[in-house]
Amino acid sequence: MCSTIIIGPGYPLRGGISESNQALQKSFIKENINCEIISYSLQYPSILFPGKTQIVDSQNNIVSNTINLINTLNPISWFRTVRYIMRNKPTFIIVRYWHPYFAICLGLICKMLKRKNLFIVGWIDNVDPHEKFPFQKQMNSFFFNSCDAFVVMSQTVKKKIDQYQFSKPKKVLVSPHPIYNIFGPSISKKIARKRIGIDSTDKNDKYILFFGLIRKYKGLDLLLEVMNSKKIRDMKIKLIIAGEFYENKNKYLEKIKSLKLEKSILIQDSYIPNEDVVNYFCAVDIVVQPYLSATQSGVSMIAYNFDKPILLTNVGGLSEYVEHNKNGYLVDVNHEQISTALEDFYTNGKEKEFSDVIRKKKKLYTWKNLVDSFSQLRDEGLIDDTRLPIDD
Repeated sequence: MCSTIIIGPGYPLRGGISESNQALQKSFIKENINCEIISYSLQYPSILFPGKTQIVDSQNNIVSNTINLINTLNPISWFRTVRYIMRNKPTFIIVRYWHPYFAICLGLICKMLKRKNLFIVGWIDNVDPHEKFPFQKQMNSFFFNSCDAFVVMSQTVKKKIDQYQFSKPKKVLVSPHPIYNIFGPSISKKIARKRIGIDSTDKNDKYILFFGLIRKYKGLDLLLEVMNSKKIRDMKIKLIIAGEFYENKNKYLEKIKSLKLEKSILIQDSYIPNEDVVNYFCAVDIVVQPYLSATQSGVSMIAYNFDKPILLTNVGGLSEYVEHNKNGYLVDVNHEQISTALEDFYTNGKEKEFSDVIRKKKKLYTWKNLVDSFSQLRDEGLIDDTRLPIDD
């Protein structure tokens, strides 16, 4: 039987990358492929982590076959990781990569594994981090050269990898981010709104959602300008902000106050646990992602899970998730265009129309499709006897 090891965060580390690693692991197992996650005992030093905590305390997230071995600051743990992998004799390795901070740690682990003739696939979220990092291009190059092939989730990331120089060609497959299906079934708007504290006497029926960690590149500033526009005020649209602030929360609160938007905005400033995600997505009519830059989006795939239309800015790989005016909106990074799209959505009653299209498109974003992409690279690598350069 084939066996796979995923190197990347898993429970109890929190976040979309950890969640998707666990979802991929379950999908491999469903396909009768043994799969184990090798995660981090220390992922980031606290000085580099802007959030409140790196772990989540939820029994619902516990998965089997996950071991926390890698300390990114301790090279001894890297050697232990290699020895552990070699004892388990996997068919191939998947290495999750999203930030150049991990390049040295993961690159050295991969180079040691390549000496053992193991096939290594980099699963790449981002090439360029959202905030600049010292020597990021050199760090990326070091890691990319330690892999034999790549799976990415957008054409944008593929194009960036293709710009790097390799001693021999490396295949890059694009497999879109699958839909998250770990948050339970949909519930009615009435129940969802009650659960998140919206007064049942509130007759307003227009709610939009900004979801996820609040960071500068996600454009919450821009969305507040949208909320301040006359057309949005006249339509009495309200905004739910659900996620932990990874930057100065006060500057947003001050802007909300200065624009006199307090009655139009509900804020849940915390990391949203899996069991509560359904409440926020089902409480709203549309999910708005006014990002200033992006590669792909896990938030869009959560929205798809609940058949929720999405409004995206046309940056990075986001354009690959929506057909404009069919299952959502794709607009420029411009508060007037976002306002106009929301006006069209509510004036013309587009929610059901968009949701029906999303239900039909879901088959394009399955975890099996992603498993098949990795398996394709594995099979091609096993057939090609010259696939792995053996280091001296």
